[in-house]
Amino acid sequence: MSADAGQWGKCNICKKPIPFGGAYVKCTVSTCNRKRLQLIFCGHECWDAHNPDFNHRDPGYTEHVAPAAP
Repeated sequence: MSADAGQWGKCNICKKPIPFGGAYVKCTVSTCNRKRLQLIFCGHECWDAHNPDFNHRDPGYTEHVAPAAP
C-alpha cells in the first residue's frame, strides 16, 4: 500500500502510519471497503470518528493485522 519501507499503510483519519505486522481496523460497511476505496484505521477511536461522517445504519468494524513483510 505504501512506498515507505517501514509502513504498510496509514490511518484514513489521523494519518498515523500502520507498520508491517501492525494491528488495524476496517469498517464492515460494504461501501467503505470497495476495491478502489479501502478505509483502514489505526484503532477504534479513529473508526468512531469516521462513523458519524458516513452515517452508517448498521456500523461495525473488524480487527486485522497488516502483512508481515513488504
